[in-house]
Order: sequence, then structure tokens, then C-alpha cells
Amino acid sequence: TPVIQLGEIGSTNVEALRIGANGNVGPLWILADRQTAGRGRIGRQWFSLSGNLHASLLLTLWCEAEEITQISLLAGSALADAINAVATPASRSAGSPPILKWPNDLLIENAKCAGVLVETTALTNGSYRGVLGFGVNIDKAPDIAGRPSTSLRENGIHTTPSALCAKLDQAARAAFKTLAANEGFKQLKQGWLSQSMPLGSPLTVTTGREVCRGEFAGLDDDGALLLKTDAGKLRRITFGDVSTIGDDE
Repeated sequence: TPVIQLGEIGSTNVEALRIGANGNVGPLWILADRQTAGRGRIGRQWFSLSGNLHASLLLTLWCEAEEITQISLLAGSALADAINAVATPASRSAGSPPILKWPNDLLIENAKCAGVLVETTALTNGSYRGVLGFGVNIDKAPDIAGRPSTSLRENGIHTTPSALCAKLDQAARAAFKTLAANEGFKQLKQGWLSQSMPLGSPLTVTTGREVCRGEFAGLDDDGALLLKTDAGKLRRITFGDVSTIGDDE
């Protein structure tokens, strides 16, 4: 997949959306050494430090609106696969693996090491312009009050932004191939769950209207979060900010 390598830019996602609006249908990677206006989910700032990965994949998505959540899970799963691919056997055996937190954050020992921001624009031909944005703390983790963070280097995983992006490209291609197969999302969901926190893990979900507490009960058939509440009811969550114990995000 072609890569545009930039030194410094406001946001790789914004640049990818701009390029897409000018007629490029992708796939195309935008990779920057540093962002000055990086973005996270729910309007948060993404702190972009030199030596870390700031990359966005522009592509055209042929899917239904309700399947966009599946693309977010695909992106998170591909990122976990890519990080595991660059880890050496020694680092894999010595440290804890990255764990996916719904919808697509990656944690190591309950500290955030990476995140994904998927943005889509509906087009007149029924497709979507999609941008899959990836931020990975490779060399350094930002110091953010109340939000535990870590880097791959701190956990014995040594790589470079370009090397990780190459593995991420391979993993994303494989994930989209899986998704396109018969019962593809079922396979993708199983792969995501195999890299996620254990079932029964205590969670707090802030939806904007309420705060729900309970246990992680998996994913439903379209990728929504299932939460077994403290009252014993099963809740289906399609949007929210998820916190685990010790994670004060």
C-alpha cells in the first residue's frame, strides 16, 4: 500500500480525509513523525511524541451504516496483531501482551499504549470514505493526569514507526480478507475476543447519559459491547467511554 511520509502535520486523520475529498479512493497510508493537533475518541486530544506511530489509512468501505462498528473492531484487532508481530519471543514471554479494550484501545498492564480512531463519510454511491487512524506509544508515553499510559519500549518491545506501519498494513489486509469471507465478522469477533480482557472483568461505561457498572460479557453479533450490570441485567452498549479497574479515563 502506498505511504505518504510527513515530518509534522496537524492530524494524519484530517490529512487523509482531505486527500480523500480530493478524489483519492485509497488505500493510502499517511504517516507523520509528529502531530500538532492529534485527535482521540470523544473529542480528546491525542498527545503525539516523536518516535511514536501516528498513521492513518485512507480507504473506500462498501458496508452498511450499522457495520461501521465492525470496522473499528477490525482496526483494533489488526493493531494488536501488528504489535505482536514486531515483538520478539523474549519480549512476549517476559511481559504482558497488549489487551484490547472496547471499542479499540490497547492496554498493557492496564495502562494505555495505543488507540484507534475510525472516521467515515457517506458517499453518494452508497460507499463510505473511511479513515483508520492509529496512535501507538512506541518510544514514549505521554504523562497525562488520571490516565495511566505506557509505551512498547517500556515493555521490552522495540520497533520503529515505519516497521510497525508495515506490519499494520499486512494485518489490516488480512483482517479485511477475513471480514469479506463467509461469516467473516464471526471469525473477526472471535479473534478480537481472544486478545481482549477476560470475560467477567469489571467495567465502568460512561455513555454521556449515564454511568453503567458491571462485568464484561463479550460482544453481540454486530460488535456492540455486552455488559452484565451489577443488577444482573445484560446491557448492549453501542457508544461509551469504557474504564477498567485502575483506569480512570
